[in-house]
Amino acid sequence: MGSPLGNTRMMVDFLLEKLPADLMDLSQYQFGYYDYEYKNKEDDFLELANRMIEYKKVIFCTPVYWYSMSAVMKTYIDRFSDLVRIYKEKGRGMAGMKMLALCCSSDEKEFNEFFMPFEKTAGYLDMEYGGDVHTWVAENEIPKEVEKRLLNFCKMI
Repeated sequence: MGSPLGNTRMMVDFLLEKLPADLMDLSQYQFGYYDYEYKNKEDDFLELANRMIEYKKVIFCTPVYWYSMSAVMKTYIDRFSDLVRIYKEKGRGMAGMKMLALCCSSDEKEFNEFFMPFEKTAGYLDMEYGGDVHTWVAENEIPKEVEKRLLNFCKMI
């Protein structure tokens, strides 16, 4: 998950009530930006990647910030380069996993391009891209339309 609080967390909590899943909150880990010299060996990235690889399915959940995923989510995905360059066996361990994505924005307006980085990342790593869902909150609640979307999303998982 790319945001520990707020509207995205509301969506994640909804999913956690419906699915047998574990939560890995990226904000609870310390990892640096991608480094072409691979000097980030003392941070939490590898630990987090190892945990993720143990699963057959992974859902990336993020708020929409300036038409893109959260910074911590982008930083984490950028570090996948470590998995294909220096930790190649771990990177190969992602092949066959199913990746899905959820975003939560401030309103109903969707941008199809938003999910492209997730879909392309899955393809690059030989993962199956299982789909995505755009969500939003209205008056501090999950609207009925979003509940329907989330329930349909659960079926994709």
